[in-house]
Amino acid sequence: MCWLGGGSGAGKSTIARRLAAKHGLRLYSTDEAMADHGDHGGLRTVHSSCMNSRIDQLASVIAAHLREWEPSPAFVELAIFGSADARSIARILNAFCMQNLGSPVAGGLFHQSSIGSVTGVVLEDGRSLVVKAHQPSHSREFLAEVVRVQSYLAERRVFATKVVAGPLPVGRGHAVVEEFVDIGSKADAHRPEIRGALAAGLHAIVQACAPLVDGTSLGPGVLASAGNALWPTPHSKLFDFTATAKGAEWIDDIAARARERMNPIGKSVIGHGDWRAEHVRFLTNKPVVAFDWDSLCREREPALIGAAAHGFCANWAQGDKRQAPSLDEARAFVRDYERARGKMFSAEERRLCGACLAYASAYTARCGYAGGGDEHETPGTFQHLVWSERSDLFNV
Repeated sequence: MCWLGGGSGAGKSTIARRLAAKHGLRLYSTDEAMADHGDHGGLRTVHSSCMNSRIDQLASVIAAHLREWEPSPAFVELAIFGSADARSIARILNAFCMQNLGSPVAGGLFHQSSIGSVTGVVLEDGRSLVVKAHQPSHSREFLAEVVRVQSYLAERRVFATKVVAGPLPVGRGHAVVEEFVDIGSKADAHRPEIRGALAAGLHAIVQACAPLVDGTSLGPGVLASAGNALWPTPHSKLFDFTATAKGAEWIDDIAARARERMNPIGKSVIGHGDWRAEHVRFLTNKPVVAFDWDSLCREREPALIGAAAHGFCANWAQGDKRQAPSLDEARAFVRDYERARGKMFSAEERRLCGACLAYASAYTARCGYAGGGDEHETPGTFQHLVWSERSDLFNV
């Protein structure tokens, strides 16, 4: 159905008749069908009904994802929107789009949540966009710097999606709106050619952002936020490290030994702090676009690459247990990066790189232990990687 609007005598009926005749459409005349059309009461009823159906459709998309988290609470949505009710969230997002983008939501494409809440929408004006809402812990100032760097990369066509608006208030947090990009597909980073492409892609980001390093307010990645504690605050409330400490001492031991080896060395760079297969789309084995740009960080280059070497294979959207690299694959990722870099890391830089590989692997193993129990005998898990390799993880 297509509605034509306009004032009395604007030519709506003439245009409608011509469109119907040209395209073989059925003409629906409100003047003939609604006796009270003169006061527009019936039209308001129809418009309200259409709007409700659109919100219901978006709500069904949101609800489908929230059911995936059950029986755990929807921690992210509760933090951002103050509600885990899908229809309430849909209404908040619709109001956000009307106020900030000038058009209501016509339908939902997808909804996902992890650290933030990401919703794909089609607006009534035809645009397809992605609204990424962030928890209050992500300040507006931080997100503004992310947008600045992301836009810089997008202008240079270095994998980044174009930012349309934001950061703007939504619920209790802020949201950034990006163009919806549907190109390429995910790839298996256990394949050497995909691993190499990911390593080269990360170097391309580092290289492109080099002019921004001195002036950026970006801080280090989440794993560097532990301070004097062994672990940072886990990225999700699903993972309670304190309550699950018993039995995980062997993971804590590797993490503690890794931290002792983290002597800061190497140049500071800007990079993607969660650079992995799940966030990148490929065409013919080449990365063409990437997502999750709020993971941008300013980090020592060896530390960035050590952390990336731990996680580049992971795709948590699939249930496969084969998320972790083997130690040989992690070492190969570092070599692939060095090849793209055109220079090998020094011995001191390699020591930091290995320490960050071990620490990041231990952190993800600890999340797995807290969220799913003991999996140290299951190949492909991070617990198995840490259990089987132990101190060899330090040597890349």
